[in-house]
Amino acid sequence: MFRVITSRTILVLMTGLLMTGCMPKMTIEEMRAMTPPRPVELDKLNAFVGKWKFTGETKMAMLDEAIQSTGSGETRWNDSKRFLIGNATFTMEGFDPMIGHETWTYDAHTGKYRSTWTDSMGATGTGESWIDEKTGTWYSKAKSRGPFGTTYMKGWMKIIDDNTMEWVWSEYAMFGLMKTMEMKGTSTRQ
Repeated sequence: MFRVITSRTILVLMTGLLMTGCMPKMTIEEMRAMTPPRPVELDKLNAFVGKWKFTGETKMAMLDEAIQSTGSGETRWNDSKRFLIGNATFTMEGFDPMIGHETWTYDAHTGKYRSTWTDSMGATGTGESWIDEKTGTWYSKAKSRGPFGTTYMKGWMKIIDDNTMEWVWSEYAMFGLMKTMEMKGTSTRQ
């Protein structure tokens, strides 16, 4: 048994060494030419670009009444227009403001939009989205890690017109089995 494991280990190491020596030499121009073209699907993210304000309400499983919430933010393209960068401030009555930062891009391999999130409450998360073109509705799901552990989110954002969107987000704990929060509201472009 020892001989088999040793033989396999040596074979893997030798193959790896041979393969690293087989990398073709390239010029900078050749490497730059390998950059894929910008996916046209990224243009659909223009729906989120701009300065926004929102109002809404949040229902938490541990509270009997809904909490009113407000916020504002700005989403813009990076210089290459390959991903969006968003910064937002969110306030729920009775709590300090939360500041969040997000990015959005398009994953041509999977055909889905990818996002990341981090905020001043110590949460970080990643998500994926897709759009129903007929209804103008974006659907999203995400996984986040924060002060209360791992949570799962899902929701939708419906584009009402060029300057208005309605949205609903639900958050779940315990591997997605227990609903802990629901947020809904309306965002308007400023």
